[in-house]
Amino acid sequence: MPRQIDIPAQVVYEKIVLVEESPNSWVRASVGKTDASGELLPNQVAEQYMIDGANLTELLTANPSWSPNKPGGTYDNEDLWHFIDILRGE
Repeated sequence: MPRQIDIPAQVVYEKIVLVEESPNSWVRASVGKTDASGELLPNQVAEQYMIDGANLTELLTANPSWSPNKPGGTYDNEDLWHFIDILRGE
């Protein structure tokens, strides 16, 4: 017979833990979950997101609507969140 237990809610954060790139071809971002102190949670597999094609072109463009002051030809981790959300369907 099963019994009910209460598991307290836990706040977790997402962090880009690895960025790999093949110039002019793709950028792959790996996202892991951390606790409030920034330590990766144990026993997890990072989620990977491939940014390529039209998304890569937009990532490298200057002054996109989602980051009007971004220079062209470069990006930072904060820019990658925009595409991670798109790839997740959010």
